[in-house]
Amino acid sequence: MIAVRRQKWYIFMRLDDVERLKQQYAGRRVLVDARRPELTRWAEVPGRVVTVNFNGHALVRFDGPDPSWRDIDPAFLKLESSP
Repeated sequence: MIAVRRQKWYIFMRLDDVERLKQQYAGRRVLVDARRPELTRWAEVPGRVVTVNFNGHALVRFDGPDPSWRDIDPAFLKLESSP
């Protein structure tokens, strides 16, 4: 679904798609696939997906010295295997 507001385009995901992503990623440990230059900082740092936003991006809290959350497209996340 695409909406126009004040001449800007906003892309919204369907609620069932967001819920599917939440079931797949929420609470899971992930690594970043650093194909994007802005993600190379977290290439080797494991993190945990806190939730999935309505834009379809995962909120990831990394285990490193910077505990802030990052909004990352799931296409650039790799699920870690269970220990």
